[in-house]
Order: sequence, then structure tokens, then C-alpha cells
Amino acid sequence: MKRHLITLRRIFAAGVKNFFRNSWLSIAATAVMVVALVIVLMALVLNVVTRNAIAELSTNLKVSVYLQDGADDTLRQQLQNDFVTNKYVDAVTYISKEQAQKQFAESFQEDKKLLEGLALIGGNTLPASFEIGVTDLSRLEEVGNIAKSEQYTSIVESVSLGKTDVKKTIDRAANAQEFITSASIIAASVFAVVSMLIIFNTIRMAIFTRSEEIRTQKLLGATPGYIRGPFLVESSMYGIIAGIIASSIVLAVIYSLGSKVQNQAEFVVSYDFLTKPSTIAAMYAASMLLGILVGMFSSTLAMGRYLKLKYW
Repeated sequence: MKRHLITLRRIFAAGVKNFFRNSWLSIAATAVMVVALVIVLMALVLNVVTRNAIAELSTNLKVSVYLQDGADDTLRQQLQNDFVTNKYVDAVTYISKEQAQKQFAESFQEDKKLLEGLALIGGNTLPASFEIGVTDLSRLEEVGNIAKSEQYTSIVESVSLGKTDVKKTIDRAANAQEFITSASIIAASVFAVVSMLIIFNTIRMAIFTRSEEIRTQKLLGATPGYIRGPFLVESSMYGIIAGIIASSIVLAVIYSLGSKVQNQAEFVVSYDFLTKPSTIAAMYAASMLLGILVGMFSSTLAMGRYLKLKYW
């Protein structure tokens, strides 16, 4: 057991020495990998933010059905049942004329002149209505058409399909999410390939530099695992350092933007999620693991080509 620990310590020490021996190539490989990991992490962050923003904005999209005064109660109840049983409807709220007047007064309680003017007119001019929450944005019109059917023309005054500007914002956000995902995959792939090529070349040079040492180790009976070990440690260091730097950069961006979006409901959920200790820990762990895998894959290719070792 003690001998194995000593062997592992020597392998690790040799890998660290290799890392600093090829300092410029090590810096280049790490820097390119940092860029690739930052792109991947930022793409994930932006996807989380966009998805939560769309979900929050979607809660403001409701079909509003305004009823005529004196609408038949039986037809009104039947219309409500049609909405409730629709699979794309998640909530139906009936707002009576009295409730509508109360909500209006609360919304414009600071506008005394408006309220006084309505009082002079007398009576309640606001209609009763249904507010229908829709689970699928693309089904807004379909749900609204329920109230537009011929059987309800005698009780329905008008149908509103939510705020047009909000729908446009959601559409733009969804399109942006698709573009960001596609562009990030392409950019991250390019930088990942460049990083792998640099690591491959770095390990190749390290093998050539240590060729006499490796030959001596073979003659002395060193196992293939002992010879390969330092190169795997070296390539893993690229990934670990790149993962730490990339995660720190992304986290700094999140915190710097946090104060600007904390008052916007559509971003609060995302910010709270992204700054949770568990999320931060997962970000560091995932980026380091991804970096290690890229580094070890590149070094394995280089060793397979330039180290004539058939087994571990």
C-alpha cells in the first residue's frame, strides 16, 4: 500500500513538473480551454435565464372574455365549463361586475379625478368577465375561439388574447434562446477542437523531450501506467485550472448583473437559482470534469500515437 502511494506521488510530481516545463504551451492550452468552457457555461446560464423569463412572462398572458350585461347564467356556466375542460387551460377566474369595479378602483386609487368622474356618471359600466390562464402560448387563439363560437354570441361582448407586446417579447426571447444555443454549440466546438490540438501537441513535445528518460524507464521495468501517468496528470491540470477560471469568470458576470435584475420578476428566479451554493458547486465540478475529460482524451490520443505502449 505504501509503495503504491509513493508511486502515485511520483507520477503526480512528474505531471506537475511537465506542466510547468512547457509553460507557454500550457498557458495557451489552458487559455483556449477557458474560452471554450466560458462559452458552454454562459450558454447554459442564458438558457436558464431565458427559460425562466419566458415562464414568468407567460403567466401574464391570459385570455380575457368580456360578457354582455344580463348574460344568461346557464350559458355563462356552460362557457366556463368549456374552458375548464380544455386541456390547454390551467385556470379560469370569473370576475363579476362588482369585482371588476373594485379592482378598477384599487388600481387607480391615486387618480382621484378619474374616480370622481366615474362616480358622476353613476352606475357600474364595467362588464363581467372570465380570465383564462393558458398552458401553451401557441394555443391562445384556440382557447379564445371557444368564446367566439356561435352558441355564445348572445352573452360574449368581446375577447382579448392578452398583451400583444408581451407575446412579441416572449417570441423574441424564444428565438434568441434557439440562436444562443446553436451559436454556442458551434463556438464551443471550435474552441474545444483547438484546445485539444494544442494539448495534443504539448503532450507530443513532452514525449519527445522525455524520450531518453522514457526509454530508460522501460529498460528498468517501469509499467506502462507509470510512464503514461505523468502525461495524464499534466493534461488533467489543464482541465482543472481552466474549469476553475471559467467558472469564476461566469460567476463574476452573474453577480455583476445581479444588482441590475433583482427588481425584475422575470429574472429573480434565475438569479436566485444561479447563486445557490449547490448550483455554484455543480458549476465548478461540471466545468472541471469537462476540462479533465477533454485534456485526458487529447493526451490519450497523443500517447497512443507517440508512446509505443501496448498495455497499462
